Amino acid sequence: MEMEEYRSGKKSLELACYIGGAGAFGVFLRWLQLQLAFNELGLPDPSVFHIGLILYAVAAAFVFLYFVNRYEKQHLYLPDEFPAAFSNTGKLYLAARIVAGLLICAGGALLYMQVEADRNSTDYHFIAILAVLSGICYVLWMTFANRDPQAGTWLLCVLSFVPMLFLAAWMVICYKINTINSVIWSFAPELVAVAASMFAFFRLGGYVFGRPNWKRSLFSCMFAAALCIMVLADERYLGQQVVFLGLALELMLCCWVMVKNMLLGEAPPKKEKNTGGFETLN
Repeated sequence: MEMEEYRSGKKSLELACYIGGAGAFGVFLRWLQLQLAFNELGLPDPSVFHIGLILYAVAAAFVFLYFVNRYEKQHLYLPDEFPAAFSNTGKLYLAARIVAGLLICAGGALLYMQVEADRNSTDYHFIAILAVLSGICYVLWMTFANRDPQAGTWLLCVLSFVPMLFLAAWMVICYKINTINSVIWSFAPELVAVAASMFAFFRLGGYVFGRPNWKRSLFSCMFAAALCIMVLADERYLGQQVVFLGLALELMLCCWVMVKNMLLGEAPPKKEKNTGGFETLN
């Protein structure tokens, strides 16, 4: 048992290093793009860094997909039950989830105070409030995984839904604010990072709503975490930067926990559920 725990911890650490490394390289590449691919007027010039950033994202996705496939080939799988998949007992995990959640809350509070003079202050205030609620919900969501709840209960559903609502609102408001901005490269990375994070929380929510898929959940969390780190190279309100950092930590913690809780062997067959004749997303 001790050897199994050591190996799973080693795999979690390895994966976290790759996510952090991919994010750090993305920060460097995005910074180079901002420094060398835009002229004095802030307009983009033809540059290899525009294509390079896209290729970076594609390469990172393939690397993360390789990890997921490698775990599957090693006959590792994650249980479908929410408590078994996201169990994170211990003081270190308690501190990690609280720090990640508090970063989101602090970023939201800071953003709320920073945008008083902004002409889009109402929109920013809205996402700032949702950010605070999202940070609180994440901490509670991870905590409930240690209390053996029944997946699908109304409280867990709400805790899973709030982060998705926050990120969906942020994505819509980001697009709304930049509708008159002709420089797509100035806001597109942020939009993609927020959308990827929203999809990651959507996949995580599958463990609560009865549609778990560990491979898609793990991949989406890895990819979104790397993108959240990458966009830290941009200039924006400090509160938003703190929120992105908190999102990266939240998603990396989810990756760590999922890999730690993997089991060796053949995954049991999924239970068929009555969907009322409607197709569902697995």
